[in-house]
Amino acid sequence: MYILNQQTSHDYVAASAQTSAMIQQWLDAESLYQGGAPAALQDKLTLNISKTGRDIDMVLGDIAQQFLPNCVSTAHPHCAAHLHPPTLWVGQVAEMIIAATNQSMDSWNQSPAATYIEKELIQWLGAQCGFNSSTKTEPKAGGVFTSGGTQSNLMGLLLARNRFYGALGVDVQKDGLAGQPLGRILCSEQAHFSVEKNAALLGLGQRSVVKIATDRTGAMDMAHLEDTIDRFGAQNIMAVVATAGTTDLGAIDPLESIAEVCQAAGIWLHVDAAWGGALLLSERYRDMLAGIARADSITLDFHKHFFLPISCGAFLVKDAENFASIRLHSDYLNPSDDETDDIPNLVTYSLQTTRRFDALKLAMALDVLGTDAYGALIDAGLDNAKDIAQRLDSDPDFVLVRPPILSSVLFYFAPQNSEFSAESLAKINRHIAQNLLINNQANIATTQYDGHLCLKFTLLNPDSTLAAMNPVIAQIAALGHAYLVRDFK
Repeated sequence: MYILNQQTSHDYVAASAQTSAMIQQWLDAESLYQGGAPAALQDKLTLNISKTGRDIDMVLGDIAQQFLPNCVSTAHPHCAAHLHPPTLWVGQVAEMIIAATNQSMDSWNQSPAATYIEKELIQWLGAQCGFNSSTKTEPKAGGVFTSGGTQSNLMGLLLARNRFYGALGVDVQKDGLAGQPLGRILCSEQAHFSVEKNAALLGLGQRSVVKIATDRTGAMDMAHLEDTIDRFGAQNIMAVVATAGTTDLGAIDPLESIAEVCQAAGIWLHVDAAWGGALLLSERYRDMLAGIARADSITLDFHKHFFLPISCGAFLVKDAENFASIRLHSDYLNPSDDETDDIPNLVTYSLQTTRRFDALKLAMALDVLGTDAYGALIDAGLDNAKDIAQRLDSDPDFVLVRPPILSSVLFYFAPQNSEFSAESLAKINRHIAQNLLINNQANIATTQYDGHLCLKFTLLNPDSTLAAMNPVIAQIAALGHAYLVRDFK
């Protein structure tokens, strides 16, 4: 028997214990990545598929030998390339429960208890953002858990699109966009690429997205935003997307000022807080999100600075009645009679049909940590970024591109008094980043900013302190100087 049930529960427990011990051994090795260069890694991996199958011990043995050493360990303090965090152990426990119970969040009769837990958590998240759950004067907020920021941003633009064309008397859900005027989407030039990607998916095209200039901190320039609205006419603006935590700089757009402009002009404001939304739990940095309560919709990601396993995100909307524009009933899944009987089928609010109970990860994490300890973990990333930025700024081998805002640090190797073109420096810094990962030393990112190829530390791990990262900084300098001697002297 292979199906998980009463008869096989002992096999499940035994295999789970064996797997846990294997993962513990991998973590105890404190290795970042042993796979080497891409071509070498591909040759190491084999896939076993046969008619007869194999014993679980053999399969787990291959995982221990082939997969675990050759994947990137997000638990390692030198893993600092992307918004790809170490995970809370309670999140891993939640994953076991999610997988074993296999609830499907599309209908109540497939996820009875899970439905109400998600609904309650959505209301709690809305309250943290400043949305009213229900009052006589304010609409009832709502939302749904999603696969992450891209899907949440898609939902924000979808509801904004339907509202925009609905005001013109067009039911986009039924009649489409043929022959309709083009609604514009305004976002900063540092906004996430999913804004353009989603505009294409929504039938608006990438050219509907108009980029607003940013200031030296990477935040949206208000004068350019207002000029752009005047140029196109507020009646032609479908939505403004503000970012609370840009991917590279961690910049937060001036949410209060943007909200003031959008509210006066009647424009939908969506805030992409996939990264910066974690500051909702911070006592020290929460004020950086001032104005988020005035958004019409918000993106949050919990597999970034909330330290939960992929995937886990949420989409929040100030007025849940906006979901009516995507409501579609299916007799077998969410019949209209269920609404009359007050039976909640969450597929009504989601772009997905079958959907995991990912809300459990956040619910359990909040329960175990409490908001104080959770906030302290988030704060540690920002504090570490400040310490490391000061260290880099004082070192003549490096250029600090900008002081950190959240927990990313942009810099590049450029020895003082040396004269290299931007192209030569880019080649050197790219070599450094590649060399560090291939040699199991660090995982750091490269990105383009202000005409330079930069190195980037994304410091979500609270263990990525200045003391932990000092050896990486020293190795970056050593690799850079060695490269200069070999190729440029």
